[in-house]
Amino acid sequence: MEDGLRCDACPATYPVDRGVPRFVPADNYAKGFGYQWNQHRLTQLDSHSGLPISRDRLFRSSRWTADGLRGRRVLECGSGAGRFTEILCEAGAEVTSLDISSAVHANAASNGRFPNLRLVQASIYEMPFPEESFDYLLCFGVIQHTPDVERTFKTMFRYLRPGGRFCVDVYAAMVAYTHPRHLLRPFTRRMPPATLYSLVEKTAPRLLPLSMALHAVPKAGPLLARLVPVANHRYLNLKDHRMLRNWSVLDTFDWLAPRYESPQTRRRLERWTRDLALSEVSIERHRGIYVVRGVK
Repeated sequence: MEDGLRCDACPATYPVDRGVPRFVPADNYAKGFGYQWNQHRLTQLDSHSGLPISRDRLFRSSRWTADGLRGRRVLECGSGAGRFTEILCEAGAEVTSLDISSAVHANAASNGRFPNLRLVQASIYEMPFPEESFDYLLCFGVIQHTPDVERTFKTMFRYLRPGGRFCVDVYAAMVAYTHPRHLLRPFTRRMPPATLYSLVEKTAPRLLPLSMALHAVPKAGPLLARLVPVANHRYLNLKDHRMLRNWSVLDTFDWLAPRYESPQTRRRLERWTRDLALSEVSIERHRGIYVVRGVK
């Protein structure tokens, strides 16, 4: 169809919104993510910051290499604004990237120049792709924010071929549960995204100097900084105050807006990998996040 896609096997049709096929309702539980990534389309892209933050995180967490990705079919579940999409495309992978939110349009604006990128707006629970058709699976910053984390984790692997490699991360319990944002989330996650963003944009820059000062305290600094409900990126060595402020506003909103947040235990992750008979599994914790990687 000129303005959409039509299924050859059934009567279903799907709109193509600004060049991106959409397989979910435009208004869904992840609308806060769509709002934040369209507000901060460039903030976390390495090509914008001039720093290899996303590149280093991707290759450090996955233990993959750019040479190993070249020509491989990669499924990225939950692209956000495309900070990792950019790295995968630059490595020469054949990238299929999806997000359930309107963040796909931020990704398209930044990375649509890559001929090796296919973008869709879809749910992880119902991906419009053949099963076992990808060589690599990447999912960062996503599964703790879905309605059923176990179902999300296990569904993704249906699309990875046997012998394919994966890297998935998730908030770590109980570390994440002790953060003071959980005292605010019962209220903030019900707020309209624009209202919450306006509030965060005003308060985060005021709280950030206190958080930075506490973080500088020898030994106890990182723990003390957690008492202030604002994202602090001191450890990233960002270039200037403006960049630090933008990252802080973005990630503070990211803490407070999601409808769902379900950190996971190492034991539960180990059980899921056994259920799927995954091999070469490694589970490591980095700054309150579990990184799970291995081979299907």
